[in-house]
Amino acid sequence: METIRQTAIDAGDVKKLSEKLRSLAATARIANVPSVVSNVWLGIAMAASTSGWTADGDLPGVTPALILAGVSLYLAGNFLNDWADRAWDASHRPERALPRGLLSPTFYLAVAIASGALGLCLAAAVHLHSLVVALAIGIFILLYTWIHKRVTWSVVPMGLCRALLPVLGYVGFVASLDSAPALRDSAITALCACAFGLFCHIVGLSLSARTEAMDRPPSGILRLARLLFPVAAASVFFAAWQGLSLTPAASLGGLLPYGLWIALCLTLFRQPVPVHVSNLLAGIPLVDWIILLPIALTLADSGSGWSPFVTTCFAIPPIAFLAGKALQKLAPAT
Repeated sequence: METIRQTAIDAGDVKKLSEKLRSLAATARIANVPSVVSNVWLGIAMAASTSGWTADGDLPGVTPALILAGVSLYLAGNFLNDWADRAWDASHRPERALPRGLLSPTFYLAVAIASGALGLCLAAAVHLHSLVVALAIGIFILLYTWIHKRVTWSVVPMGLCRALLPVLGYVGFVASLDSAPALRDSAITALCACAFGLFCHIVGLSLSARTEAMDRPPSGILRLARLLFPVAAASVFFAAWQGLSLTPAASLGGLLPYGLWIALCLTLFRQPVPVHVSNLLAGIPLVDWIILLPIALTLADSGSGWSPFVTTCFAIPPIAFLAGKALQKLAPAT
């Protein structure tokens, strides 16, 4: 009898631990982490391909630190957001970890602070310039956390957090070079266009997500959200074709996957809203592929071959897309 009772207790402990781990994965928005990796790599790859950097095709040495900095800041924002929303979640999202008492608010706040500090330290270890960008991301995280339940335009600081991830990669890579090159104005234009494209995609999906709790969402919000996706595509396509002077054929090849996915999201995956938003979140790396695919194809055709750097440019967005879709089965992306 005692053995049966002990077995039941052990099974209960395992179940509770499993619930805690799933709750942590949901709070971390673990399904979106691959897209953060892709966003930071976008900036690194753009900087490497426009700065005259050569290292026999190897990956830039600052890549791990910059990517981990971006991921750490992203996790900090998620845990801080859920910590700040715990009272609202108790009434509207009681299935979340804090309302259920699975984990403590103090723990969430500690994770947020530790993750944010780690992200800043990693950015500072690369260069002061990357620390400045990381600090800007931290400021927008705080601003979003403070206002996002109050005003619709809180989607702006959220979008800026994502838009600055390629800037973090770009600035960190360029600053880490022994002699910083004089970058062409077209390279800066391309970076700004990519950042703006990511911003538009994030604002579009965030506005779509806000309609979930509305019985009759304002038609203006829905129209704006849908308009922002082609604007995002056009902006990053401009960066590839005009900013980086990549061939039109390669640039169009990068645009095709994103265009097809958005078409599916606006038709087949349009309803219900959680499915729509989850698929838009999974599609974030495809924004990066609009420019990373033509970079990879151009470098491969120019004699570089399929070096580790070129292969990474080609492979990270689709891998991040597939990983995000798979992780959404483990924990929700929103």
